[in-house]
Amino acid sequence: MIGSMNVRGLGVMRLVFPVVVVAVLVAAAAWVAASLRGSSEGVNAASPTPPVRTLRGFIVAVVVDYANGSRTEFFLDFGNGTHVPLDLSNADIRLKDHFAVYVGNPQRPVYVTGWWQERKFKALMVYE
Repeated sequence: MIGSMNVRGLGVMRLVFPVVVVAVLVAAAAWVAASLRGSSEGVNAASPTPPVRTLRGFIVAVVVDYANGSRTEFFLDFGNGTHVPLDLSNADIRLKDHFAVYVGNPQRPVYVTGWWQERKFKALMVYE
């Protein structure tokens, strides 16, 4: 009877040991996945919105490469010789007169609200 019990005990141990090992590995993998997900929230979080600024000056335009398709680059002149490159691609233009009236006219200063994107000022809105 004692000999048959040992054989049965070994059979059960052979079955239980792999199940316990697999359960421990699954628990460890779940713990590692949960810890990585928690720590990556700061890394993968969206970057904070850049601070919105308002600048005042008059708009200056420069035609670039007139012979091969001519594109116009806009700048904001502060009146002291400082020119800030403007990105007006998605700007909301809210001016009383046509935009061309304000270009190159120091008597018609404008306010430009936006943020700095590298060396350009990305305009959200241009208004008087």
